Amino acid sequence: MTLQRLLLLLIVLSTTGCAPLLPDATQRYEAWRRSTDATALADYEGTLARAGVGKVVPMSTLLRSSRRWRTCGPEFLLPPREHADKIVPTLRVVAQLERMGIVEGGNVRSGYRSAEVNRCAGGSTRSRHLRNNALDFDLTDDTRTEALCEFWRRQGPSLRIGLGFYTPTRIHIDTAGHRTWGTDYRRGTSLCVRSPGRTGAAASGRLPWRPART
Repeated sequence: MTLQRLLLLLIVLSTTGCAPLLPDATQRYEAWRRSTDATALADYEGTLARAGVGKVVPMSTLLRSSRRWRTCGPEFLLPPREHADKIVPTLRVVAQLERMGIVEGGNVRSGYRSAEVNRCAGGSTRSRHLRNNALDFDLTDDTRTEALCEFWRRQGPSLRIGLGFYTPTRIHIDTAGHRTWGTDYRRGTSLCVRSPGRTGAAASGRLPWRPART
C-alpha cells in the first residue's frame, strides 16, 4: 500500500469513528409513533386486529411509505380511516406467503402512500399504494421465486393477487386483480410468465434488470 493510500484510509477511519451514530429504523419508528396521533394509530391497529391480521407485519414496517423516504418523506404514514381495511386482503395473502417462507414481514419497504409521496417516489397515478391495498417487499434472495409464482398461479385468481417484479428480489403484492408484470409493467417481462420460444436467460426469467416505478 502506498503512503498516499494509507493516509487516505486513516482519514476515512478517523472521520467514521468521530461521526455521530444515526438512529436505526426501530428508533426512527418509535420517535414517529410518539409524535403521531395516538388515537388514529390505535384505531388502525384495532382494525387490523379485529380482521385477524394485526400481527402479520410489524407496524414499524407496515407503515413505511416508500423506498425513497429519505428524499420523499415522511418515512412512516398512517392511511386515512376510509382506507384502513383495504390492506386486510393483502395481509391475508402475505400471511400465507410467510408460512411458506417466501416473504418476511420485516422486509416490507412500502405500504400506504399519500399522493405527494407517490409522485415523488415515481409511482403510477393508479398505484394501489394510494388505496392502502399494496405492499412492496425485499426478498432475502431469488431462490423462492418459482414457489412464489406457483402460488400466484394457483391461488391468484381466487385471491385476486397482483404480483410485480421490479428486480428478482424487489416485488409488489396487492389484491386488486389477478395479474403480473415485470420491469416495463407488462406481463411478458414477469418472472412468472414463460412465453413459447423464450430460451436461455429469457426462459428462466433472468433478464437484464433496471429500476422501475413502484
